[in-house]
Amino acid sequence: MSPAPSPDTASDARPLTVLVTGGAGFVGSRVVELLSERTDHRVIALDVAQNARSEEISRLPNVEFRAADLRDVEALDPIVGEADAIVHLAAVRTQAAAARPKDAHDVNVGTTYDLLTLATRHGHSRFVFGSTNTLYGPYADADAAPFSEDQPWVCRGINMYAATKLASEAYLEAFTGLGGPSYLALRIGPIYGPRVSPGSNGSMSIDILQALDAGERPSLAWTPDSIHSFVYVDDVAKAILASLSAEQANLAVNVVGAPVTTEEFCRRLIELYGHDPSQIDWRGERTRYQRVSQDRMRDVLGFTPETTHDEGLRAVIEWYRAQK
Repeated sequence: MSPAPSPDTASDARPLTVLVTGGAGFVGSRVVELLSERTDHRVIALDVAQNARSEEISRLPNVEFRAADLRDVEALDPIVGEADAIVHLAAVRTQAAAARPKDAHDVNVGTTYDLLTLATRHGHSRFVFGSTNTLYGPYADADAAPFSEDQPWVCRGINMYAATKLASEAYLEAFTGLGGPSYLALRIGPIYGPRVSPGSNGSMSIDILQALDAGERPSLAWTPDSIHSFVYVDDVAKAILASLSAEQANLAVNVVGAPVTTEEFCRRLIELYGHDPSQIDWRGERTRYQRVSQDRMRDVLGFTPETTHDEGLRAVIEWYRAQK
């Protein structure tokens, strides 16, 4: 099998009209930016929120911002009808899903079903779905081998957010069997980077910097030896671009960074910020050993995350300082 085109050569493919849901969000806005910068695709950035970020992306070349609620199928139908492919990133995230499980179901599962229905009706070529690698469970076993996409599923220890993503992945496969679009379900690891969403695991970096600025000891719920598959936001966006033109489809693909312990990641952030990392308060309330295979990401997308943790953390610090 030939490797998929790299994100940098995606513009060589036939130009498409790509609908990006959650287009003003943390990941979605970066996907929209890269589509505008690196491809000839026309982009419809769809989000329920209209804010400074949506205004910024609406000024990008070949980008049109649309404000709409994905649950409004009547309003959604003509928008989907303009597109050739969908990148579906809008979702109720982990903490909100736990607090509002019915909303999480309606938004995460219901809108995926509706989008797939419309994409099938309008003859779309590709559906790229933002899933999660938390559907592998709590990563409680420190000695477990890296999780791969095809290993037998054991539905144990998953949270509400992961449950909605698992249900949506099942609909992707079912709609393909009914003549729907080809799909890639990207099981994305914890994302960090500039403009990170508050309350996510990736926002731990911002919590640490804010504590240091306040003259406080950063207090972390994780154990120092917990392992995370942190992936930088630009790498996630590049993987999504590669998914639009990947030759192999109709399967799940992990999109994750190299495993790193909480201590390694946080100590380096604090060092780069010019502070003493020994002052971290390790509460030890949470633990996980999140090892996830990158093999299919390399084989199907022709892609491996390029951003080192030092590069990513420096970018976070630079952005954080610019907001102060």
